[in-house]
Amino acid sequence: MVVRGMWFSRRAFLLHFLLVTVAPACLFAGWWQVHRALNGNLLSYFYSVEWPIFSLLAVVAWWQLVHDQPVPTGAEQAPVRERRSFLHRDDEVPSPPLVWDKSLETPELAAYNAYLQSLAAGRARKSWGNPRGLPAAVDVEGAK
Repeated sequence: MVVRGMWFSRRAFLLHFLLVTVAPACLFAGWWQVHRALNGNLLSYFYSVEWPIFSLLAVVAWWQLVHDQPVPTGAEQAPVRERRSFLHRDDEVPSPPLVWDKSLETPELAAYNAYLQSLAAGRARKSWGNPRGLPAAVDVEGAK
């Protein structure tokens, strides 16, 4: 019954129809670009390679979507396995938190950090005398 639903469902017929229309259309566009390239259009050489690649991608997408398993719902729901990312490692040793040393800041960095703190705290109303909208406690150079 699973095989029948996979190949003969309404969704599968829609995917089959899209494959039968999209893949040949991409191949036809590639063939058309080959003829344009042979007539002197140099950009068409690129397109004559690109359109068959699109056709191949359509076949791969069709295969993946036809073989896609729907998520079970209700009583038939299986226990969900946690998918781990390739970027996250569980075996890493936790490091101590970073501590910011303000004595190493340059005056420009200190002014910029003060500006960012004022943005995080909420902006004052902008005016001609205060074009950045900084709170009254912080002047334009960032000194408090």
